[in-house]
Amino acid sequence: MSKIIKPYKDSDLGKKEQVAQMFDTISGNYDGLNRVISFGTDAKWKQKILKMVATKQPKSILDIATGTGDLAILFASTTAEEIIGLDISQGMLDVGKKKIEAQKLTSKIQMVLGDGENIPYPDNYFDVITVAY
Repeated sequence: MSKIIKPYKDSDLGKKEQVAQMFDTISGNYDGLNRVISFGTDAKWKQKILKMVATKQPKSILDIATGTGDLAILFASTTAEEIIGLDISQGMLDVGKKKIEAQKLTSKIQMVLGDGENIPYPDNYFDVITVAY
């Protein structure tokens, strides 16, 4: 029998809901926090992923746990015609949508609220799927 783990024991929300709520809370500061916490290495590994994905010449890409959409935005420079950023945090998606709009990429990138364990697309729909938790 698996043990139920809840980050905030005083909350009635389930674990996924608590995680989504936590990321909603920090979404406005996430990008800056990520750069500091990773000592800037996040930009380097994202470039490596971009190069790997670009070699596949995908038409469609799913970025699970997209957060504020940094990878999805980088993927706009590939051959992909459709890029989906999927995340459980609406706050993170909202920040990402603003970044996408600012770069005029709304016709290529869609930010979708969803759970990476229950992807709302049929099997074999995407040419490339990334997950960068």
